[in-house]
Amino acid sequence: MNKILKLSSWLLLGLNCLLLFLLVFDEKLIIPLNLSPLGRMHPLLLHLPIGFVVIMILFIFLKGEFESGSFEKILRLSVTFVALTSVVAALMGLFLSRETGYDPKALLWHKWTGAGLSFVAYLFFVAFDSIYHNFSTFKSASFGLLVLISVAGHFGAEITHGENYLFEAFAKKAEKKPFSDKQAVYEAAILPILEAKCMSCHNDQKTKGELNMSTIAKMMKGGKNGPLFVAGDALNSHLTKRVNLPVEQKEHMPPKGKPQLTGDEIALLSAWITEGADFKKSFAAFPGQSKTKALALKLVNAEEAAPEKTYTFSAASESDLKEVNTPFCSVFPLAAGSPALQAEFYVTKKYDKKALENLSKVKDQIVVLNLAKMPVTDEDINQISGFKNLEKLVLNQTDIKGNTLQELKKCKNLYSLALANTKISKENLLKVLDMPSLKEVFLWSTALDETALAELKKKYNKINFDYGYVPAPNEILQLNPPVLVNEEFIIKGKTGIQFKHPLKEVKIRYTVDGSEPDSLNSPLYSQPVFIDSYAKVRALATKDKWLASEQVEYTFFKSNYSPDTAYLIKSPDPKHMGKGGKTLIDLKKGSSDNFNEQSWIAYRGKDMEALFEFKAPQPVGGVNISYLLKTDSYIMPPSVVEIWSGDDKSSLKLVGKATPAAPEKMEPKNNAAINISLPKGQVKYIKLVVKPLAKLPKWHPGKGEPAWFFVDEVFFY
Repeated sequence: MNKILKLSSWLLLGLNCLLLFLLVFDEKLIIPLNLSPLGRMHPLLLHLPIGFVVIMILFIFLKGEFESGSFEKILRLSVTFVALTSVVAALMGLFLSRETGYDPKALLWHKWTGAGLSFVAYLFFVAFDSIYHNFSTFKSASFGLLVLISVAGHFGAEITHGENYLFEAFAKKAEKKPFSDKQAVYEAAILPILEAKCMSCHNDQKTKGELNMSTIAKMMKGGKNGPLFVAGDALNSHLTKRVNLPVEQKEHMPPKGKPQLTGDEIALLSAWITEGADFKKSFAAFPGQSKTKALALKLVNAEEAAPEKTYTFSAASESDLKEVNTPFCSVFPLAAGSPALQAEFYVTKKYDKKALENLSKVKDQIVVLNLAKMPVTDEDINQISGFKNLEKLVLNQTDIKGNTLQELKKCKNLYSLALANTKISKENLLKVLDMPSLKEVFLWSTALDETALAELKKKYNKINFDYGYVPAPNEILQLNPPVLVNEEFIIKGKTGIQFKHPLKEVKIRYTVDGSEPDSLNSPLYSQPVFIDSYAKVRALATKDKWLASEQVEYTFFKSNYSPDTAYLIKSPDPKHMGKGGKTLIDLKKGSSDNFNEQSWIAYRGKDMEALFEFKAPQPVGGVNISYLLKTDSYIMPPSVVEIWSGDDKSSLKLVGKATPAAPEKMEPKNNAAINISLPKGQVKYIKLVVKPLAKLPKWHPGKGEPAWFFVDEVFFY
């Protein structure tokens, strides 16, 4: 017992002195690479001092049940464990605080209350004998520890779960507004989803991935991966991509173990983004057949939700339904048990006019027809007019001009017509506006100007004309950035880099050397961009009378030749061995957020040497080494890189050499690359020699220490 207490005494003194030292020099603190994982043990360790304090107080209430000598030993051990676990938890928390994504103010309060708890617990340990013999003082000190640990825990909970987490249950709940169709869909249905499933990690106190969703303005700034969503394009929106990933994948959001989104919630988010992601648009402003409106009404349990419409026509046969469904045309019931059908076409390049003609087999049941982005022309209107029960027709972004639009008068129930982003003229539109059933027409991004729209609204006041967002006369809007079509960043063969933009007449300017693109002189994107080697592509969108978009940046690697075998001649660091040599040729990039995963191998204090073998000689023109730059973790570019090649691995020749520029200051983490061109010729063996930086530079807090070199992939082109 005495040996344990004596050892604990020295250990507590040393650990608390270390904690105080690290707090004093906090701004200069850089956690070495091998200590980084310890910080993530903080959420586990912080529960130990809480448990020991509670146990100690329980023993105080049970004092009469123990013999005096035994009781003193129990309390002394309890105080010892409280002090030890408090200082260890505080140190781990200090390590964890070096990671990004936490509100500085909240972090400051939690750090100092946690450190204060450690120091108070140590004083309690030192003064145990004098305090114990005045038992009322001992009880007061014990309850004081409980209060202090509760305060520290409260600040920690605010960082992790949001403001006022500990006392949230006692807070007065805001009364739920009674449903009104004038309410914004975002406020009534979208915001509650984000608050319940997303904002615990993306708020003012905790901004994981540099994304803050506490206000609309902060949300629209996006995070480190770019915008949270692209209005009108749910397929390429970061939000919908993440929530649809398998739960087991690291990139899935919310993370595994957190409350997950339901199918209806995911569907609502996707529909809301697809239909424009308007934060102010009310339920009433959405068309009757809007998916967003239907799903939002379902989620808010609105009593005012319109009753399901009944239809008197008979249902289509199962055989007919099977025939009209194709991989690029989906036909399905409008609602469970309803004979009414909805038909949607997908993938512009796969559109087949025969599929539209084939729908004649269920022409009496088609109520909703979505042909958006299909190459539909005026000639197809006659076919469409044969669907006599058609209620909603979507022709957005088609080749419709409206010359045959009057044929739609055969559709006596048509109430919704979408012609956005088409070449429809006012004269042709007038051909259908006298239809008694027509209630809404969508005309954004058409040739109709405000004057023409005003005339139509005045003359046909029973029709709701949706012209999209109309800016003030002097308002200049900023474009959304270009959208990258490629899903892979490792380019093989003759694959090109492709961009697109949802708006018409947008020009995309780009560079492939990492330089800043400008709206006048940089290359104009008109067709896929082909690269010969490593490329850092930057792009922006421009359009007359619009502000240029923010830049987007993507890094691409070229891989024309894959070695059959890779050998590590010198072993990497035991903690960062990846999967051996095959790590370098498996075409799997490592994450810059987690250099402990198996996609990375690392060297420190010795050269990296790797040998790559091709079964048959290949005309390799260059080598690209993908590495990690993370200056705050001592991970730096190498000092020298050498490429040796030949047909005999015992007599290779030096054919390429590079000396990467060393950083001159602390820089953000980055997945960088070193590109080395090789002389023309066939090679069977290539040896890579990388010399890590022997000493960190003088400006670095770890000056003089050896730097790390982390590599995840080697590409041959």
